[in-house]
Amino acid sequence: MESYQDFLERISGFQTEEMLLVDGDFTPSKSVPRKVCPDNTYSDFYGDTTVFELDSESKYRIEKITDKLFESVPEVFSERLPSSTYHITLHDLYNSPDLGKIAEKMFFGEIKLKQLLTENPPGKQTIKMKAKYIFNMVGTSVVLGFYPTDKTEYNKLMTLYETIEKVKKLDRPLTPHVTLGYYNINGFSAENTQQLKETVRELNKEINGFEIELSTQRLYYQKFLSMKEYINIFPFD
Repeated sequence: MESYQDFLERISGFQTEEMLLVDGDFTPSKSVPRKVCPDNTYSDFYGDTTVFELDSESKYRIEKITDKLFESVPEVFSERLPSSTYHITLHDLYNSPDLGKIAEKMFFGEIKLKQLLTENPPGKQTIKMKAKYIFNMVGTSVVLGFYPTDKTEYNKLMTLYETIEKVKKLDRPLTPHVTLGYYNINGFSAENTQQLKETVRELNKEINGFEIELSTQRLYYQKFLSMKEYINIFPFD
């Protein structure tokens, strides 16, 4: 497991006050067309995941941040995500534009997860998190990053994460975040790039000290039909 100090050093490499986008026209990651239609609405995209739903106050505050992004540079984004979808992913599982390719894996993964939670229930616990910065998530989206406030909170989060690793092992470390918006499938201009960077720099000054509390009482195994349609299947607690 990645140590807390290593975790902090890693996220500090890309979560900075100044959004790390190269000046010039922007072309999104090739993963965006898997989730977004040519008209920038969300396409059918299936899968399952484990997520912390956020409390209403946190969702409202994040919605206000998103308002400013979309008011400043709407050309940068695809269809806006409903605020009801705001969450922090604990651990992704399976996903594909073709449900048939993952249906069997999802079925057996769900059974395995239920078994693990029965054998070792997480109980009622909370995890204190702080916002770091808004940043570019691997060329797919603009997100708001969070981190556990200390080593104790980090260990609680990672214990939960390691449980889901037994269902499906990921080849990437955990980077807690809330997705604010997916990029325009067609990319955007150098002028929009600069405007986005300036807007994010100003917003990052405002989010300093923004704290949230994750709870296992709001931790769910979910299935989704697109990036704006999530269904709670069962809670962890």
